[in-house]
Amino acid sequence: MEPIILKSYKRDGDSELATSATRVAEGMDNNPKFPDPPPAYVSLKTLLPDYRTAVANAKGRDSVAVSLKKDLKVKVIGYMIELDAWVTEKCKGDRTMLLESGFYISGEKGKTVEEPVITALEVELGRPGVLTTRIKRIARTRLYFHQYTTESPTSATNWHSESSLQPAYTFNGLTSGGTYWLRVAVVSKTGQWIYSPVETRIVQ
Repeated sequence: MEPIILKSYKRDGDSELATSATRVAEGMDNNPKFPDPPPAYVSLKTLLPDYRTAVANAKGRDSVAVSLKKDLKVKVIGYMIELDAWVTEKCKGDRTMLLESGFYISGEKGKTVEEPVITALEVELGRPGVLTTRIKRIARTRLYFHQYTTESPTSATNWHSESSLQPAYTFNGLTSGGTYWLRVAVVSKTGQWIYSPVETRIVQ
């Protein structure tokens, strides 16, 4: 049976969709097998930081923030649908190439490639200049990358990263009163980077 891209991104929750879309954006980024992606790829990469921020803001249940998040989610799914069709045509059933695109795929007998999904990031503020990031432990994951940036994230953002054997990490020496965007990443068995939702905090 020819492998096909899973359509689950159409039904993903907000954070899960951000993770799925990020996989695709990073899987195809400077990938020589996809040298000429369609405009939807650039549009998706450009929109993702705004969508992640909107997802975080909507957690406060403000009606305007929730409406903005829903509008952006529709656009993200639309770009994913366009890329799904383009990648499917480009790969012509090549399973490895499909995986390298960042999309989840189905295989024989409906089996899926299981990848970890980080649905929530907990951020704990400590004494001045200190905060801790924490996610649920992921089975068979040996290394966690705890990351932050001091500017609103874009596709070109360079994240400060600290590796740890633990799903929790405490940053020290941060700027009191500074705004930080935070996330945690792991590398899956297939070599894909998996990211948590991005959270924003003002350090004490």
